[in-house]
Amino acid sequence: SHAVAAACLGGNHLWQDLGLPDRQALSSLLRDHFSSLFAKNTSNMKWKKFFYKQLCERAELPICPAPSCRECTDYAACFGPEDGAPLYRQATAVSF
Repeated sequence: SHAVAAACLGGNHLWQDLGLPDRQALSSLLRDHFSSLFAKNTSNMKWKKFFYKQLCERAELPICPAPSCRECTDYAACFGPEDGAPLYRQATAVSF
């Protein structure tokens, strides 16, 4: 949980900031280790946005002026593809 929280402060997609190969790897990690939280992301919101929204709802802070996500002008920033390359370099095999 500490690594995920710290990675949320990074400037890239969460899966990139965690050094994972793609969003699917992140989703699998969250499903396996934080299943109740994973189950709440029913709309497949981007994970950093989803965590932020959860924190705001918990603190009873309205974060969106729109009545629903689909009507929000920032919809594309919260949902949609998370394209990009992994930020880590894969180790190359060393032969002796």
